[in-house]
Parts: sequence; structure tokens; C-alpha cells
Amino acid sequence: MAFISLVKKAEAYVTTFITNNLPANMHFHNLQHTQYVVNAATEIGLRSNLTKQEMVTVKLAAWFHDTGYCFAYSGHEDGSIAIAATFLSQQKCNDEQINIVTNCIAATRIPQNPKTLLQRVICDADMHHLSDKEYLIYATRLRKEWEFKLNKKYTAAEWQEDSLNLLIKHQYFTDYGKSVLQQGKLNNIDKLLTL
Repeated sequence: MAFISLVKKAEAYVTTFITNNLPANMHFHNLQHTQYVVNAATEIGLRSNLTKQEMVTVKLAAWFHDTGYCFAYSGHEDGSIAIAATFLSQQKCNDEQINIVTNCIAATRIPQNPKTLLQRVICDADMHHLSDKEYLIYATRLRKEWEFKLNKKYTAAEWQEDSLNLLIKHQYFTDYGKSVLQQGKLNNIDKLLTL
């Protein structure tokens, strides 16, 4: 029961934190994306037969994984780790629990290089949108965000080429990702090729 309430506390904390601190023009990396990744982590975690405690860990990592965007765009993972560690410490989590959660967050850094099953789950959750039927909508939001935050302006052809390269080079890490999510991603590659 304590584990479940910890996730609920994290949800309330992060929702308020992002709402109050996230800069304007975050069209992709926002509260909606965080909620999406939490749901994806739950889906992939269940399909990966995680224990209840492991599910709590990946959900906590999912809630906190992008909170660092509130303070920095580049290298936001470091901020996310600090915010998560502070919150978990205040909730009386021990160092081992905190390290497992923060290592999951660190694993989402691009290029992703997860070492454990939990890290593979959170990495696949963070990139779940590449397999989503609504992928083109998410890609458009990211393009808009990069224009504001990184001053990157793309023509439609350049963005299509960049998106195709990302989808082709990206790999999922969990068995569920390699089978189910990979198929969705291949469908999105087909969509991009017909634009």
C-alpha cells in the first residue's frame, strides 16, 4: 500500500511542479508527454512481467524523467535526477531505492544505453510515441518545440528525412518493444515514406 501511495504522491507533486515551472513553448516535453510515458511504462512493465515493486520504480522514474526541463533544455536529465532524488529522500526512501529510480532516469539520456530490465522498460516508454498511431502529431509538436528552444528551423522535406532517420536508427530494448512497438514504428516509417 505504501508503494502505491508513493506513486500517487509523485503524480501530484510532478503535476504541480511541471504546471508551475515548465517554460512556455514546450510543445512536446510537457505534462501530457510525462503522463503518456507513465502509461507507456505501465503497459510495457506489465508485458515484461515486472513485480509490483518494480512497477512502482518505473512509474516513479517515468513521472520524474523530464522534470529537469523546467530548468534546462540541454542535459535536463541531471536536473530530473536531482528533483527525483530530493523528492524520494523526503519520502524516506532508502539510498538503494533512490539509486534504482535515478539510474532509470539517467538511462533515458540519448543515446540510450539501458543496463537493466527496468532501465529498458523506461527507455522504451520514453520512445513509445515512435510506434503510436498519432506519431505524426507528436513529431509536429517536437518540431515546433525545437524551433523555439533550439532555434532549429526545418523545411517539410528536412523534417521528414530527420524523422525517417530517427525511426530507422532507433531500437527498442524490451521483448515487448522489439515485437509489438517495433511493428507500430514500421507502420509509421511506411506513413512517412508516403507523405
